[in-house]
Amino acid sequence: MFKIKPHQGQVKKYFNASNLRTVPQKWVDFARLTTIRSGGGMVTFDPYYYQEIISDLMDEYNNIVCVKSRQLGLTQMIACKFLHRAALNPAYSAIAFLRNQNDVSAISRRTKQMLIGLSEYITPENDNVGYLKLKGLGDIYYKNSSPEGSRSIDSVIDFLFDEAAFSENIEQIYAASSPSSAMSGDKITKLIISTPSAKSGWYWDKVNADNDGRDIEEICNRVAAGDLYNEVPGLYWFEDAQGTLKLIVHWSAHPIYKSIPNYLDYRLKQDGTDTETVLREYDLKFVDSAVSVFNIELIRENAIGAYEDFKEAYIEYYCGLDTSTMGSDYTVFSVVKYDVRNNIYSLVHLYRRRQETSQAHIYQISKLIEFYQPVCVGIETTGGVGRIYLEELSKTHYGTEFKDIKTTRDTKITMVGTLNLALEKRQFIYPENSVLIEEMLSYRRVGAKLEAASGKHDDTIMSVSFALTVTPFLQGEQICGTLIA
Repeated sequence: MFKIKPHQGQVKKYFNASNLRTVPQKWVDFARLTTIRSGGGMVTFDPYYYQEIISDLMDEYNNIVCVKSRQLGLTQMIACKFLHRAALNPAYSAIAFLRNQNDVSAISRRTKQMLIGLSEYITPENDNVGYLKLKGLGDIYYKNSSPEGSRSIDSVIDFLFDEAAFSENIEQIYAASSPSSAMSGDKITKLIISTPSAKSGWYWDKVNADNDGRDIEEICNRVAAGDLYNEVPGLYWFEDAQGTLKLIVHWSAHPIYKSIPNYLDYRLKQDGTDTETVLREYDLKFVDSAVSVFNIELIRENAIGAYEDFKEAYIEYYCGLDTSTMGSDYTVFSVVKYDVRNNIYSLVHLYRRRQETSQAHIYQISKLIEFYQPVCVGIETTGGVGRIYLEELSKTHYGTEFKDIKTTRDTKITMVGTLNLALEKRQFIYPENSVLIEEMLSYRRVGAKLEAASGKHDDTIMSVSFALTVTPFLQGEQICGTLIA
């Protein structure tokens, strides 16, 4: 009935929408009508210059593969672009594939916030987290990383594959999306975007494909250094041999970020993570597909502590519990002492056993809690086993606070990053004969995952990471709160 981008007059005539104002044809004019959350308040979205350029590139290219720094607003900018196209075309349909359901909810919420400023131009027809339909106009789907996500959806014009390096099912998702775009011809736009991760996998292959000898790592390094850019420092692109646009977006393209002195140091403090993570997420550094997560020299330098069979007065203690079933994994309860006088955290006791009943573990752990009287205990409850420990221990130890910790791949990376940061700052020590050392030496990054080497364990790493998570290490103040009613 309509062209891919019908004239607005056609839309009004067909849908009798004369009571609504005409949607601007230019994306930047449309974006300035929308409302976004920024700085703790709702403000008008005024795109930065690099975002305007990316919008123009989306109009020019059907396929875009992007390497980007974190927190550049690209996902929200693309969501706004999709919303604009949906507002111009009744036949328009787009799908945004996000890492997980939390990301789906976040971008869906942000899109709805954009609609606040568009009430005179477009009207939403529904209120659904995973699907936005504009009255008489196009629609947008928001999907998590399920390979079945785009099946049974026809004639999709635009696709976003967000954080593609961190999606386990990305190759299947991309393959499953092809039938959905079959009827759209050459009008589709497919965007594959991510912060860097491993030098392997589907995303890495996509970034490196058909580059005619160009070294993508060298390009990223030159963009990060400010030596290579198009139009604005921090932004560079080229067309590969197959006509795909390879797009590099560095934090220095952002006018506010580039005005902050020593921005990477600022991010290190703000994010509370280790240097390697900051370089990867902000400075476009890729890492090997399987490398040590912990630096050997740092492991050695911090192995100066000692286990203690006594409790010091006026000293705070924090604990972490990584539970297990009756299998080969260990149940580990770590006790971390915080000495405010020298700002040092010490691993002073470690309970590590396996193949015992939960009641046997709870009995021994309860004795340790009674002895050390910790300020807070972080307990992993993912999978349900830890919930038993949390409920039982909280009934007995009223003076101790308990934090319910749920682990995902992302939160695991963050918590292990906290341990790494504590090592970098020389603020976490442990005995030179601790099993923690063996686990750190064998801990690996494999693709987008963190895991123990084959035949090794990471239970102590996680237990200690849970303990550090509930200490004042990152926040500068006690963060633990009682989570049991």
